[in-house]
Amino acid sequence: MAGCDASRPVEVTASFTRPPPVFRASCVTTSLGVCTEYTDEAFGLGESSLKAGCVEARGSWSPARCPPERRLGHCQLSGARRVYYPGGELDFTSTSAARDCVELYQGAFSLR
Repeated sequence: MAGCDASRPVEVTASFTRPPPVFRASCVTTSLGVCTEYTDEAFGLGESSLKAGCVEARGSWSPARCPPERRLGHCQLSGARRVYYPGGELDFTSTSAARDCVELYQGAFSLR
């Protein structure tokens, strides 16, 4: 065993990272000016639960991502991303969207 020094400990490190969440579906609530994109993390509650909540909020369930046109910004949440648009009953601006994200949802707001 030439070249091996058994007296020196071998340092072994391992790093485990979770794969990024995978997009699964969205709920578009045009009347409020919001759209929520759900990842696989949110589906722990069950798809029927998420769909029912979407319909109850007057939204439409979709396998597509939220529309990119006219976005004011988005709110990153655990298992979801809430996208804000101008108009609708809540008539969001980037300032009011940021406030909604941080104060109501305890999320992280980003422009566009």
